[in-house]
Amino acid sequence: MAEISNYKVASSPHKVGKQTVRGIMLDVIIALLPCVLCGVIFYGLYSLMLVVICVATCLLSEQIYQKIRKKPFTTDLSAVVTGIILGLNLPPRAPWYIPVIGGVFAIVIVKMLFGGIGKNFANPAATARVFLLLAYGSMTAQFIGADVGNMILGDVSTSATYLSGGVNALQDSFWGVSGYWGYVLQLFFGVTGGSIGETCVPAILAGGVYLCVRKIIDWRIPVVYIATSALMVLACYQSASEILLQLFAGGLMFGAVFMATDYATSPKWEYNRILYAVGLGVVTVLIRKFGIYPEGVSLAILIMNLFVPLMDRYILPVRFGQLDSKGAPVKPVMKYAMWILCAVGALSLVVAAPVVASIQAKAYTPLELTGNYDYIQSVETRPDGNYRFRVKGSVMIQGYEQKLEYLIVFEGKEYRVSDIDPIAESTMGYVLKPELFIGKGYEQIENMTESDLSTGATYTTTKVRDMILECYSAFAENGVRTESVAAGLAYKHVKSIVKDGISGNFVVNVTGIAKIPFGDSVYEQALEYNVHIDGKDFIVRGITPIKQSTMDAKYQLKRELFIGKDLAGILALGGDSFTGATYTHNEFVSMLEESYRALTDAGVGVTDVPITGDYEYVTGAKSSAFFGGTIYTVEGKAVLTDQGGYEQPLEYNICIEGGKVTYIGAIKQSTWGYPAKTEIFIGKTESEIEGLDADEMTGATFTNTKLKEMILEAFGAAGGERA
Repeated sequence: MAEISNYKVASSPHKVGKQTVRGIMLDVIIALLPCVLCGVIFYGLYSLMLVVICVATCLLSEQIYQKIRKKPFTTDLSAVVTGIILGLNLPPRAPWYIPVIGGVFAIVIVKMLFGGIGKNFANPAATARVFLLLAYGSMTAQFIGADVGNMILGDVSTSATYLSGGVNALQDSFWGVSGYWGYVLQLFFGVTGGSIGETCVPAILAGGVYLCVRKIIDWRIPVVYIATSALMVLACYQSASEILLQLFAGGLMFGAVFMATDYATSPKWEYNRILYAVGLGVVTVLIRKFGIYPEGVSLAILIMNLFVPLMDRYILPVRFGQLDSKGAPVKPVMKYAMWILCAVGALSLVVAAPVVASIQAKAYTPLELTGNYDYIQSVETRPDGNYRFRVKGSVMIQGYEQKLEYLIVFEGKEYRVSDIDPIAESTMGYVLKPELFIGKGYEQIENMTESDLSTGATYTTTKVRDMILECYSAFAENGVRTESVAAGLAYKHVKSIVKDGISGNFVVNVTGIAKIPFGDSVYEQALEYNVHIDGKDFIVRGITPIKQSTMDAKYQLKRELFIGKDLAGILALGGDSFTGATYTHNEFVSMLEESYRALTDAGVGVTDVPITGDYEYVTGAKSSAFFGGTIYTVEGKAVLTDQGGYEQPLEYNICIEGGKVTYIGAIKQSTWGYPAKTEIFIGKTESEIEGLDADEMTGATFTNTKLKEMILEAFGAAGGERA
């Protein structure tokens, strides 16, 4: 009888259930498998190892604890579930000891010390995740980007997540979809940074549906949790477009399905579960928006777990036939309140979302620009694709310096000027006529003549035109409607080339070092510019400084010397024109020359030249709009006998002019660290190259030897005969 007194027996009727703890846990494990699989696909086998270590630690911790207390081993699989959930909550490159510490904390501290399964005060995995975040914050907040198919994924660089880095942490496009919906698709399918198992929403939903069909979890908790979070995002972020991004980012979906629904730490009564889920949504978004940590799911679950005992004790459902103190039937107030709460939340979301979306579509958000601009002070954008630039400058009118400042709006489809709002204008009557530019695009504004600009406020109009053109430059330099241009490899100055989809110009990012002598020492000044080269006549249209002299303005580049010139005009510069910043200008000439070389390698400004004969290496010839001579494209393979006979693909552009090699551009190079030493061939004739011996080609002997053969065949093609 003593044993029977420990049980609470309710009055009949009773129903015998077929579910067992082990069966329930097995269903949860099955539901978690898609998340495990996706984690391995996205982050490699190391992430699987972390999950395995976490599961093993949880199992061993529970059995050792039971052994110490002289209790029988447990076989209910609950420790396995805790281990998988905690493992899936870890960053893909967490150190191996993190899952060990987290597993011991989850099982021993949170679960077993409170009596074991069903008696823990909080979700073990969520509590352990919070503990690890507080104790090992830097290690548990370092994420990597997804790399589908790279199962090994060795040393990789860390990557921000959407919650910590915003859309900058995402790719510009996904599956050909760019912009907002591209970001949504990335987050939905999980091809982004995050914890091992939290990123792939389809895998999480598949597990959730399985658990609901098997009646393992109450659908109310995840559904109300997600809906409340959506409503809170709308209220806190004032943006309907932020809802999907916040729901799919981080661990909200994973926590809603697998952690918030834990039997032991979620409410017993269905109406309390709704209240509990509402609290989870409110706390999660408040932490994300106003907390010091970008994620808030685990902490929200831990906080709400603490309220569950109070809710189950004081917020009780009405029993069948229950009467109040006056003998009247007790009304199910809690039931009605929960339904009203859900209805109000849903109605608020339906009504508020389009209202906020329409407001948000007209609200501008500041953007950070790359480069140092002459006129641009700031730029803002809004969801419909419009951009608004604040520009500032001055003009000399009758000996008076007139300050000018405008807000210029570009409409986001064709990027035409749609509005010009003056902030500061001429006080002498020479005010801008905005209609001169409104409705026009880049090409129309670029091609304006002096007569087009002569309107009675010519100086003002000309200056505003310059301001607008600088805005178009800023578009290209900040990735608006651009596409990358594939050039060669191993340039000294050229770092990237993009083609501007608005103007058709090429934007070449170049870096260099101006070595400026000061007494017995040499000061090295880092330089970086974006050079805009016209896509039709290939003159320099603009130059945006990113890094230049910090010592004195007189050591900075005189951009007006280069703008409007083609390569021939640039190479003709020098001497007195470079005084004051000679070293900077000489270095910049080298940057520009290499920019045109890189464009040539990318096939810009070239025309095919017919060649006769059947060649082993030469695949084509072309002439360049920028350089003299003929450029031969050669392809071959260097057999690296010291690497097991690996055949290294090679491809080069070889320019031959006046019987000499004047330029070699590498298109495909060694992936083993043995790039060709092109400098030993440049400037040499056919006979001089033929006379090179092995000693002159050491360090990359196989590559250099093969390149030598290619060059000699190019000379043969230049002479019309096979080498």
